[in-house]
Amino acid sequence: MKFLSGFLTALLILVVATAAAVLSGSFNTAASVPAGAFEKRVATLALDRSVARRAPKASNPLKPSPDVLKDGLAHYKEMCVICHGAPGVDAGEVGEGLNPPAPDLTLTKVQKRSDGELYWIVQNGIRMTGMPAFGVTHKEDQLWRIVTFVRHLPELKPEEQKVLKSAEAEEHGHGGAEEHHHEGEASEQHHDH
Repeated sequence: MKFLSGFLTALLILVVATAAAVLSGSFNTAASVPAGAFEKRVATLALDRSVARRAPKASNPLKPSPDVLKDGLAHYKEMCVICHGAPGVDAGEVGEGLNPPAPDLTLTKVQKRSDGELYWIVQNGIRMTGMPAFGVTHKEDQLWRIVTFVRHLPELKPEEQKVLKSAEAEEHGHGGAEEHHHEGEASEQHHDH
């Protein structure tokens, strides 16, 4: 009985302390502040468990044919490269400001995910990360084409890299004359880190 009473008291103190931190504004939600190790571990565990529980067990019904890869490349260029980049292609400015950062999709931990897990992530997105739910705007076949291309990223061909780099160039050409005037300053500041 003493143990149960102590456990419940400790739990109550933890809940009150967490509520106090949240309600007082002490928890800094700025994207410019990196997450701590504990927050990263908890978020990664929650993400992995949630995706594993909800993802379909299906394998990708599409084979990586030239047509499927071409269509997947077009979707990746339009929606993904700005945050995730690709081999030899930097993420855009939006991707550089994400916290947590968008993962490199060629990493082993990403490529080890099942087809169903990748599909689920592309379809549903990941809350509070900047990863949108493309299932709202895309059909099932299109989502599988994106998954096929994500699987293909580690073997990206030079001509595919060139297409993705054109997206990077388009994104960097977004400003007017005043912005181009300050571009050199921003570039210097960015490289000073």
